Amino acid sequence: MLTRTLIRSSSATVMFFLLAMFVAFLLNDTLTGFVTHGYGPSALGKASMALPFAAAACAGSAAWEAARLKRGRVFEQAPARSRLGIALPVLVPVWSMGAGGLAVALAVSSTAVAAAPPLTHWGMLLAQGLLLAANTLIGYLLGCRLPGLAAAPLGLVAGFFLMAFPASWESAWPRQLVAGGFGSCCSVGSVISQRAVWVAVLFAAAVCAASLAVIHRATRATALLALSLVAGALAIAIPVAKPLGYDPVIARDASELVCDTQAHPQICLWPETADRGKVVQETRAYVARMGEAGLPVPAMLTQNRRPGPGETTLGINESPRLGNIAANLANAVLPPLPECARATGRFAAYPARGPLIAWITAVATQAPPQPGPFRPEDAALAQKILEQPRQTQLAWYETNRQALTTCDQPPRLDPKGAGQ
Repeated sequence: MLTRTLIRSSSATVMFFLLAMFVAFLLNDTLTGFVTHGYGPSALGKASMALPFAAAACAGSAAWEAARLKRGRVFEQAPARSRLGIALPVLVPVWSMGAGGLAVALAVSSTAVAAAPPLTHWGMLLAQGLLLAANTLIGYLLGCRLPGLAAAPLGLVAGFFLMAFPASWESAWPRQLVAGGFGSCCSVGSVISQRAVWVAVLFAAAVCAASLAVIHRATRATALLALSLVAGALAIAIPVAKPLGYDPVIARDASELVCDTQAHPQICLWPETADRGKVVQETRAYVARMGEAGLPVPAMLTQNRRPGPGETTLGINESPRLGNIAANLANAVLPPLPECARATGRFAAYPARGPLIAWITAVATQAPPQPGPFRPEDAALAQKILEQPRQTQLAWYETNRQALTTCDQPPRLDPKGAGQ
């Protein structure tokens, strides 16, 4: 069959326009919401939200094409050609339709992110392409067994269910088999876990190989071979997928940070961070005021969420609000949640954290704490502390900071008793 005739007669041609319009208009908010501006991997992650819809379209269209071939008795009229040789030319436009739908999704998300998808994350595209192929081949097998009027709608529903619903299950590992965790990628400080990528690649490749074997020759031996391929892939993939959790992302390589070492403290930010110069300038001004007030200041501040020895996490995203940097800095210099609190659920000093952050922020900005960013009672207490002598303020800070490192030591929020 001529290529132009194949394209013109395929149901995938009409389905492509329907899928493209659905992705571009009805999924627009999903693809463009909560993106990481300027960070290419985020575009790939958000574009994967269209994968269940593209996969469902592939399964439904392939089922329809298989039913057409069966209804036209094509297999009986071309004895010199194998069943696989007849099926593949018909299925290529179907797979291309799904890939085109994902391309539209990637164009929409890349425009919102304002960055092109990086070549370093090509594995995500490979996994999605194989999953589209797996749904196409399974839909074709469904159409070989059922009439087209039943196979096409069933393929649509089954394809969407198998690709979308694992993300809502209590167990996390099924979503990794169908790339359901790709949507978590990526904040500016994270990248997709390669284990999540290759789990999806392995599972989809096994399903494709099993389906091709059954299409080529539908015998008991090939059916057993197909089941063995899928079972073997699951035996390998499930133990790898289980530790990934719900969000299969890992920390980004810290070597990609851009560090300003010209003054104290050193400040390292991701290259996608907006207004890096202003962020560095404001942060250094706040740190200088904290040091003048007698507070210990970090030697190195980093945007990396997993700081190394001697580093302190600044806690800002790729589009930081300059007005929030002081509060983030105050939160960063306080002790983290102690392990005993994680284990027992007891943390007596927790009520001191809010007033401490409000007070440190006021010291850094040299502005009175206001309700809104802080709870009214925390802002009022911080203002009361600011009215005390400097030594009393530092004693209050040190007493409550020390309490935050324990689980049983209660805070002393009254400045008169803090130094006792």
